[in-house]
Amino acid sequence: MDEFKYNMSEIPLFPLPLVLFPGGRLPLKIFETRYLDMIKRCMRDNAGFGIVMIEEGSEIIDDHETQPEISSQGTYSTVVDFDQHSNGMLGIMTEGQAKFVIREIYEQSDHLLMAEVGFLEQEEESILPDHKVHLVTILQSLMKNEWVSRLNYEVDFNAAGEVGARLIELLPFGNKVKQQLFEMRNPIVRLDELDRIIAKMQ
Repeated sequence: MDEFKYNMSEIPLFPLPLVLFPGGRLPLKIFETRYLDMIKRCMRDNAGFGIVMIEEGSEIIDDHETQPEISSQGTYSTVVDFDQHSNGMLGIMTEGQAKFVIREIYEQSDHLLMAEVGFLEQEEESILPDHKVHLVTILQSLMKNEWVSRLNYEVDFNAAGEVGARLIELLPFGNKVKQQLFEMRNPIVRLDELDRIIAKMQ
């Protein structure tokens, strides 16, 4: 049975074709009215929103398109930086805070998805096993990428959960597999599965 840190809460959802873990950072350019309004409300109220992976469909819809199919678990995220562009587009940096499970979902008149969610307990911290140190080498290599370096990560390379999360976010493999890893509750088991995936990629 799921362990909840908080009672049920209602939050807006931002479906995207990616997986973000707590502690992960994601730059976004906001141009749709529903999301511009959502971000402005979040910043005004010092609140966040839920990033959930799109399983099928698109994050951009109009009056003639249906909402995308989304995963049942996601990450509550907050805006940690923003930049208003002259063309009306809003640039934001988001940071994942906590995992949640969607319990109920509905669509507003502006097509913004709202959900009743239960927040999951934070995973227990686990030390990275010695036989997984090669994963740290891979992560350090990825972090030298110019795009990744702009995220200003301060990674604890001794923490199994953190190393696994950053690798899953940054490595190029399928989102559905990433979501399966995301939903695992044991960081060591997640690392073992990730290691097998990386071995197949090489």
